[in-house]
Amino acid sequence: MLAASSVFTLAPLTYVVPPIASVRGAVAPAPGALATAMPRLAKLTMQAAAEDVEEICDVIPDVCAQIEGDADAVFAVIDENGDGSISREELMQHLTKAGYKESAVNMLFDKLDTDKSDGLSKDELRAGFLQYTPLRSAPGMGAYNTEFMTEIHADADALFNAIDVDGNGSITKEELREHLKRETKYSFKAISNMFSLLDVNKDGAVERAELREAFVKYSALRQAIGEGPNFK
Repeated sequence: MLAASSVFTLAPLTYVVPPIASVRGAVAPAPGALATAMPRLAKLTMQAAAEDVEEICDVIPDVCAQIEGDADAVFAVIDENGDGSISREELMQHLTKAGYKESAVNMLFDKLDTDKSDGLSKDELRAGFLQYTPLRSAPGMGAYNTEFMTEIHADADALFNAIDVDGNGSITKEELREHLKRETKYSFKAISNMFSLLDVNKDGAVERAELREAFVKYSALRQAIGEGPNFK
C-alpha cells in the first residue's frame, strides 16, 4: 500500500503577514484596530506572493505552464459534477480518502479559496500549485515517488482491463463513461473532462501506456478511480 500523510506544510514564496513594528514610545494599537488591519495585511501579502510567482513565470514560462497543466488535471479529477468549480464537499470527499483529516482539508480549502466564494476555480488551483510547492507532491494531489512505479502500473493495468470490455487494447470515451457511471458519481461532463486528460495524443482512445503514465503523474486520479492489487 502507498503510504499517505495527512499533514503537509504550505510554504508559498512570500506568504508572511509582517508583524507590526515595535517602536519605543509608540502607542500600542487597540485590539479592534489590529483585528481590522490583519485581513488587509494578509490580502496585501497574498497579492505580493502572486506578483512574485508571475515574475518568476516570466523567466521560466515552460515550467510554470507544466505546473498549471498538472493543476488542471487534478482539477478535472476532483470536480466530480463537472460544473467548473471544486466545492468544499468535493475536496473533502477526495482528500479524506487519501488519509487527510477534515481539519486539514478545511485549512487547505480556505488557503486556496482566495476570493472566498466557497468554491475553487481552475485559476485558484493553478495559483495554489504555483505558490505552494508541497501540493505538487501531496498525497491525492501530486505525483507519486518513482519507487512505487511497479505497483502503480499494476493498478493502472487492473483498471484498464476492467474498462476495456471489448479487449481491443484501448478505452473509448463510451467505455470510460459506462464504467465511471456505474462505479462513481461523476457527471457526464466530468467524465468527458477526464477522458480529455487521459487521451494525451488526442486520437480518440486511451491506451494502456497513457493510463499508466496518468496514474504515476496524478495521484489524484488513482485516488479517485483506482483499483487493483495495490489499491486500498
